[in-house]
Amino acid sequence: MILRTLSLLRSLQGAHHTVSDAQSRIQQACDYRWLRRQMRHAVIAARQASLADGTPAVSVVVPFVATPARRRGGRWPQDPDERERCFVEGAHACRAAGAPGYRKLESLSQGLAQGGMAVLKDAARFQYLLDQQALRLTWRRSGSLPNDLARQLGQRLCDDDAERHGLFLLTLKVPASPPSGSLEGAWLDNCLDRYRRILPTSSG
Repeated sequence: MILRTLSLLRSLQGAHHTVSDAQSRIQQACDYRWLRRQMRHAVIAARQASLADGTPAVSVVVPFVATPARRRGGRWPQDPDERERCFVEGAHACRAAGAPGYRKLESLSQGLAQGGMAVLKDAARFQYLLDQQALRLTWRRSGSLPNDLARQLGQRLCDDDAERHGLFLLTLKVPASPPSGSLEGAWLDNCLDRYRRILPTSSG
C-alpha cells in the first residue's frame, strides 16, 4: 500500500519528482494531520503576534507533559535553567513533541489512494507553517509559566507528572484573529487556506 501511495503522489506531482519527494510530502501531510488533531488541546497564548512575513497572527500553545520518553526525542540539557533557554523549531518541534515518524504511518496510506490531492493540500499547509517559522517547542517548569497561560491550562498543571517532569509547550502562530469559539482543526485549516491559496503541483 505504501508503494502504491508513493506512485500515486508521484503521478499527481509530476514524473520528475522522486520517491524521496513523495515520501517528504507524505511526512508533511502526516505532521499536519497530527498537528490538526492536537488543536483541541490548544489555548491562546498571545492575541497579537506575527508570522515571518509580517502577517498578523495569534499564538496558540499545545501543552505536553515532558516525560523522559519525550525528552529523549531531543538533546535537552539536564539542568532545568539551561533547558528553559532551549527550543526546537519547525518539523523537529512536532517530532520532539511526539508526532510519529514516516515509518510508523503506514495506516495513513489506507486513505491516500482515495485522497492523494488532500495529502498534497495538507503537505502544502504544513510547508506554509515551516516557511513562516510558525512552529516552536520549548520546555517550562509548571511554576514558571506566565499567569494567563497557567490560568488557561488549569487542571493540567495539577497533574503530578507535569509537576515532576515539566511541560513541553508547542507554540503555533496562526494567521487569524482570536476565534470566538474553541480551537479546532477545521479552524486551523480555514485560517491557513485564507492566507495561502494551496495549489498542488500539476503533472507534466
